[in-house]
Amino acid sequence: MFDYTKTEIVVGAFVLLGLAALGYLSISIGGLRLYPRNAYHVSARFSNVGDLKVGAPVKVAGVTVGRVEAVNLADYYGEAKLAVTRTVALPKDTIASISTAGLLGDAYVALSPGGAEANLRDGERIAHTESALNMADIIGRTAFGGSPPAGGATPPAGEPAPAPTPPAPNGTLRP
Repeated sequence: MFDYTKTEIVVGAFVLLGLAALGYLSISIGGLRLYPRNAYHVSARFSNVGDLKVGAPVKVAGVTVGRVEAVNLADYYGEAKLAVTRTVALPKDTIASISTAGLLGDAYVALSPGGAEANLRDGERIAHTESALNMADIIGRTAFGGSPPAGGATPPAGEPAPAPTPPAPNGTLRP
């Protein structure tokens, strides 16, 4: 019926392999996995998630051990759902913090394992978190010399700041 030459068959097989590789790369870059992940899921709530995005890495000691699967608003907190490789057991007192790669790099979740005997299980929440730093606030404080008043509290809007304590006659500060 059809008379194919050896060259035509080899070229056809090469084209099919190329299309299969292109399809696999397209799916992988898009974040879709063809095989099930060997991971467990934990969540962490932050007062500010900054620029954290879905797909951002989750790292322990600089080594990627998982990915951020979702970032949502929950009870007026930013909640990040994390998928962590099952080979990494996280103690219950693990600290989750949002860091950036470099000064203006991409945000990721850094995990600092504690020393608790019990480990986090699938679906549990990391209790100790450190929110993302707001670079605009840091630059503003540095540029304009703004630092929080003693005690770390700012007066409510409309109220004057308390007067500083004058020094004692001998030059020392009064309590």
